[in-house]
Amino acid sequence: MPTPRLRWALLLLFCLSSCFDLNTRETVIYGPYYVASDPAASYKTLFYRTQNVDVDRFQNVSRVGYKAGYIFIKSENSFYWFAVKNDRPTDVGDSRIRGLISKPLTEAEFTRLLATLKIGAIDYQFMSE
Repeated sequence: MPTPRLRWALLLLFCLSSCFDLNTRETVIYGPYYVASDPAASYKTLFYRTQNVDVDRFQNVSRVGYKAGYIFIKSENSFYWFAVKNDRPTDVGDSRIRGLISKPLTEAEFTRLLATLKIGAIDYQFMSE
């Protein structure tokens, strides 16, 4: 039988562990962009940090990187990208943001895009694979 002091210590440990999620690590990508666990799902999401609230930019990411003014994303078997200079600190419901992220690209299309942009290979800051 645990002593009263041990019971209080266990209760305190339980309360502290339930108040803090120890798996909320963030991976900073560039400036206000970071990848973290989505609080409403079991996958990682690319977020944009604003002064008031963090808004999601892309859900279910497996790779995210930044290079030469662009964010590059891999999700499942498709690739996406957008120019950071075109982003705004608002949510995806804003009409200016809806067209920010490219349509899905195949790996071949993505490789051609990188060649067109002349920026070389992407060093991904976040990789879950």
